[in-house]
Amino acid sequence: MLGKIKGWFEDKCPVCDDKLQAVSNTACTTKSCPQGHYKEETYCTLGVTIVYDGLK
Repeated sequence: MLGKIKGWFEDKCPVCDDKLQAVSNTACTTKSCPQGHYKEETYCTLGVTIVYDGLK
C-alpha cells in the first residue's frame, strides 16, 4: 500500500513512463528522462518552469 502511495508522487516521463532523474543546484532543479524524451527545468527563485517535450 505504501509503495502505491509513493508511486503517485514520483515524477515519470510522459512518453516511456520511466522515473525521471533529478539534478539540483542553487539556481535550478532539472528533471530528465534517462532515454532523452523529456526534460523539465524549474527556477524556484524566478517561479519559472521550462518543459522540453519530445527532445528526440
